[in-house]
Amino acid sequence: MTANRVDKTDPQPSHLLQPLPTRRWLDVTWLLLMLTLLAAYLVNNQGGRLCAQMGTDFRGYYSSAQIARQHGFARVYDSALQDEYQRLLLYRCPGGRMEAGLRVSMPYLPVFVLLFLPLTALDITHSYLIFTLLNAGGLALYLVRFTRAMQVPLSGLRLLQWIICLPVLANLYLGQMNLLLVIGLGEFTLALVRGMEKRSGLWLGAMLIKPHTLILLLPGLLISYRWRILLGFGVSAAAILGSSLLLGGVPGVLESSRLAALFAGPLIQTGPTMMNWRGLALNLALILPDGIAWGVAVAGMILTTGVVLVLWLSRPGGSPTRWVLLILATFAGTCAVTWHAHFYLLMPLIPLLACLDGRRLLPTSVLAAWLLGPPLVYLLVYLLNPQMARNGFGMGILALDLLLLAWSAAMLRRTRE
Repeated sequence: MTANRVDKTDPQPSHLLQPLPTRRWLDVTWLLLMLTLLAAYLVNNQGGRLCAQMGTDFRGYYSSAQIARQHGFARVYDSALQDEYQRLLLYRCPGGRMEAGLRVSMPYLPVFVLLFLPLTALDITHSYLIFTLLNAGGLALYLVRFTRAMQVPLSGLRLLQWIICLPVLANLYLGQMNLLLVIGLGEFTLALVRGMEKRSGLWLGAMLIKPHTLILLLPGLLISYRWRILLGFGVSAAAILGSSLLLGGVPGVLESSRLAALFAGPLIQTGPTMMNWRGLALNLALILPDGIAWGVAVAGMILTTGVVLVLWLSRPGGSPTRWVLLILATFAGTCAVTWHAHFYLLMPLIPLLACLDGRRLLPTSVLAAWLLGPPLVYLLVYLLNPQMARNGFGMGILALDLLLLAWSAAMLRRTRE
């Protein structure tokens, strides 16, 4: 294995190298389902109702950049000032409809606000459209970059399927910035399979935009004695924290940390809709005593964490496939364990899944669960009980997290060198 390309000598069981059965039924079903969802959106968007709610999270990023430009980075975390700015941010929608959206907070470190400063040169509508195009185009380009670097094929149809899925569509609709997590985790993985451990750690620092995505990955690196990776991460983290201190000072960094902590508490009222064990506890508490509900959830958290850490204790490495499977298992487990995890946090898994699919390792059943499972679960729960549709959807995504963890863990065991 060289430093600038991925080694194709990837040991795999011979039965895994056989051609997979045709997936035409899956492709047709996916297309029909996406067209159905598009039709539902158009019907429900009459008068621009849904349009006016677009870019909820982007509104917070945009206002934060405005505040940073006019008042300094430390004031970004002033809730009264955010209210004042966000009240004026109205999207221009078809039919002339304009309405104020929910006020959102900005929990990220001051250095990440820099990414949005150029967009404040335009009004909120045009900046959101440009941001959406950059995210969609950036994801497509990065998928091509990642799969080529891993030397696996990616057809045009499969590229569309990886992009046109609910986690990505939700990212675009809300104006989330999870593309940075996609690139950070993807480049971390590529550096790992090339044996460039310090560089992988440097890329891991990008995940600090959402530090809770590291709650299993960092312990895994620690117990597997990956000191060079941790050193690289430390350098990257120090640069990010130092830059944030220069921009926002100690008050700005402390306020961003306080807001991030509140995202795990009363600031966010959508806990029952999340794809984690916490969401399961909140839903079970509707029908069971709190002690039982949280007992089940805590047991699930412990079991999930234990499975992931045992995988890291096996001292993985050697083949690109084993690294990809390990990172997939770790991040899927993270989504289930972490306290704050909406379903669009699954987006960083896409390059890893695309790589495994290109290596003919991803079973049709797992791919179907990714492409069809989320929308079908939502439609089913909505038909049974519309008020519980979002809660049921979150639990369906938790099941998807656990499926990906269980499958990747089993594959790691079967591909052990």
